[in-house]
Amino acid sequence: MHTITTFEPDFLKLLPETYAIVAAGNLTVHDGVKLVVLEGSRGLDGYPRPDSDVDVSLVVDSAALPADEPARENFLREVISTTLDHWRGVVELDMAAVFDIGYGLALFERRDYDPALERDGGCFGIYKTQKGFNGYVPQAIIDLKRVYPMLVIWRR
Repeated sequence: MHTITTFEPDFLKLLPETYAIVAAGNLTVHDGVKLVVLEGSRGLDGYPRPDSDVDVSLVVDSAALPADEPARENFLREVISTTLDHWRGVVELDMAAVFDIGYGLALFERRDYDPALERDGGCFGIYKTQKGFNGYVPQAIIDLKRVYPMLVIWRR
């Protein structure tokens, strides 16, 4: 487990209010996380309401991800639990564990949507345990265009 104390320089420069929320929140990630990516209204999308949460994707290192079930699902649940159990922020954290399904995760390194990075049938998997959802998010309901713009706020 790693408590993040140093973030990517653009995070503070571009989003000082969100940076202050996250930096004070004790953001802690599982050892299997290689990137933390910020999205949503407190991200580059802008215009958060006072009750807006902080939307992040915990990008899992493919080398750490078990190949088979149920070990894979248990691992992804642990990735999310590690962060939720340590979060002390004043704003709710909404997150997903994101993992490669064979096409790479280059799209999480991009700020803006690039259709060339999308694949029929999906390019990544999502696992969530919050906001009324518990498990793998079906590929059919993932709309990649709605996730952008994204900002990498931390990398291992």
